[in-house]
Amino acid sequence: MTGKDAKELNVNCPCCKAQLIVDSATGGVIKFIAHKDDAPTLEQFMKADKTRSADLAAKFDAAKKEEDGRLDLLNKKFEWAKKNKDKLPEAPKPGIMWD
Repeated sequence: MTGKDAKELNVNCPCCKAQLIVDSATGGVIKFIAHKDDAPTLEQFMKADKTRSADLAAKFDAAKKEEDGRLDLLNKKFEWAKKNKDKLPEAPKPGIMWD
């Protein structure tokens, strides 16, 4: 705070390191200034880039496995519905009957 008569409070967020300017009368946030990290060094970038392709391949494999599981479940539901079509509830009748 800049003084007793200050109408604004400058607060630094301990989590995200952003700066918040808060109105002291209402307690509302007037302005949010996001914290900007320094650009990575070349060594940091090269280290992260070495594992990037492996990380992307792992994410792709996980997504493919999840999608295959969804397809298997859908096929099982379809087969069950074909076998048990007499146990299924009736289809809803249309809301408007056109004569």
